[in-house]
Amino acid sequence: MSEKTHWMQSPNKNYLGHWDLPESGELIVTIKSANWEAVKNPITNTTESKRVVHFISEKVKPFICNQTNAQSIVRSSGVKFMEDSKGVEICLYIDTIKDKRTKEDVDCIRVRPVNPYTLEALQSLFNEKRGKLSEVIANRVVDIMANEEVSSYMKTIKHIQSL
Repeated sequence: MSEKTHWMQSPNKNYLGHWDLPESGELIVTIKSANWEAVKNPITNTTESKRVVHFISEKVKPFICNQTNAQSIVRSSGVKFMEDSKGVEICLYIDTIKDKRTKEDVDCIRVRPVNPYTLEALQSLFNEKRGKLSEVIANRVVDIMANEEVSSYMKTIKHIQSL
């Protein structure tokens, strides 16, 4: 997180904004809890119920999670209930959306899964389960790893895990 003040920084400094993410533009976090909470808007002085996600790292502010990001958490984690999300790891990143009023692109935080389907994960799993694989499958996995066929990692890892 930057020590600099972003021009678009919100007056409500209690919650995470895109300006709080590191300059790399993404942050991997682990969910501690998610609940509906009363959130006060410091400009209008009104309170509204919002979906708020807290993270294990106390250095990361709570995140007001909109519908789009909630759907991304469900899709990426398979966890359908907020109360069951403790320990789920997600990646927060800066994206842009079109402001409906001004028609301009504005920065926002979006959620994507942390990719567990890496070459290192495939190699580790392959070494662990090599004895259970047929020669044909083992040879194919070796080819996938040698050629770094990233698009095949997920399917291959899931297949090996099912054995």
